[in-house]
Amino acid sequence: MTDYYAILGVPRTATGPEIREAYLKLARDTHPDRVKDPVARKKAEDAFKNVTAAYDTLSKDRSRRDYSAKLPNNESWTPPAQKAAPPMVKGPPLGPKETKPATPEAPAAPIASSGRVEFDALGQGIEAFKKKDYHTAVQLLNMAVSNDEGSARAHAMLALAMAKNPNWVRDAMNHMETASKIEPKNVSYLVEYALLLHSQGLKLRAKRALEGAIALKPDHPDVARALKEIPLAPEGPEAPRPSTAETPRGLFDRLRKR
Repeated sequence: MTDYYAILGVPRTATGPEIREAYLKLARDTHPDRVKDPVARKKAEDAFKNVTAAYDTLSKDRSRRDYSAKLPNNESWTPPAQKAAPPMVKGPPLGPKETKPATPEAPAAPIASSGRVEFDALGQGIEAFKKKDYHTAVQLLNMAVSNDEGSARAHAMLALAMAKNPNWVRDAMNHMETASKIEPKNVSYLVEYALLLHSQGLKLRAKRALEGAIALKPDHPDVARALKEIPLAPEGPEAPRPSTAETPRGLFDRLRKR
């Protein structure tokens, strides 16, 4: 059985932030975009997939508990227990408390703040995308999707980042399709999905997706942009062709302004 804790290099008692920190470091170190040699790149892609699978499993309490229960040596993991409620006191109520003359008290020391800010994977992923640090953007946005699989925006931004790598355009297409299903009336998602389909030679499906966007809002600027690349005239059978890493910026500009 694959030991996801060993892959991330963390103990089985690791906290959520420790797992996230280990994942981000390994994701940067093992990202295939850093490797030029085809053979070494294939190994890097496999390592990256293992790191991502480990994070996807261990970052959620339920999947981590189920996974850890199957590990050998009975070293299972359980989420930290919540504090028990105070015990109920039985018996008659106590009498009034003796009062003492009020005396001035020294001001209480302020409670130190942990200074911890909630980790915003989506926001930081968008920032990394804006800086054209696409491999970091993919890691952060993948984390955002794992944290909230119902976020259409997270899926759409992950799709835009993944589409920068020709080897991941198919995965990008799946995430953009998911975004368009979560928000079926979002014209921009449908247009970007159509453009990704078209980049893979899936012209009939691209045409249908674009027609869906046109039906929603024919005068949308993203529709006008897509019409320059996707003809609506009848096409022959679909034939996949080499993908391209170029992805239009229209959707990103809109998502960034939200």
